[in-house]
Amino acid sequence: MVRLKNRYLLLDILYPEPETWPPKSKSSTASPQLAIHAPTSDALSPGLLAKMIREEVAELYGDWGVGRLGGAAATGINVKYLSPATSTAIIRCPRASFRLVWSALTYMSHVPAPGPAGKKVTGGKERPCVFRVLRVSGTMRKAEEEAIRRARREIVRARGVAESSVLGDLISGASDPAVPTLNPATVKTIVDESEDEEMLDDEDD
Repeated sequence: MVRLKNRYLLLDILYPEPETWPPKSKSSTASPQLAIHAPTSDALSPGLLAKMIREEVAELYGDWGVGRLGGAAATGINVKYLSPATSTAIIRCPRASFRLVWSALTYMSHVPAPGPAGKKVTGGKERPCVFRVLRVSGTMRKAEEEAIRRARREIVRARGVAESSVLGDLISGASDPAVPTLNPATVKTIVDESEDEEMLDDEDD
């Protein structure tokens, strides 16, 4: 019996132009770091994301690409995890064709936009975005561990940005001993130490 081998793609949905959606508000004080990692609308479901990927593969590679993915069968593309709150997803696909899925995600540039009061819409409204593949793993566990590690790093980074902005707004704060200062050790942990690591994990267990 032949064992089917899969790959798990951990991806992030980024919004490099947050000022276009939602409309600007006078009370908006979100930092650029938080804005680019904004939540995704609930209109994007796991089934819809899988359908979008299959359609993009068909657009780029035609019937040959759809056949490589296994068509619409369960052995093809399957969204194992999707979190609109963190704009993170884990996609399972056949090992032999994970590069087709990766390239399709690169060309995808929109997600469904939220409707009035957060309601789902089906009228074709779209929100510009970027799908960024963070890691390709041979197991679901490795993809989950990477997602947790990156989420913790983003929390530390967001806290560092907030602290630096507060200190920057204070007048003569550096000379005031009562004003707290950023700990260099904390700032150092913000640096992504994984940039030099290999993105592809060939583990098959």
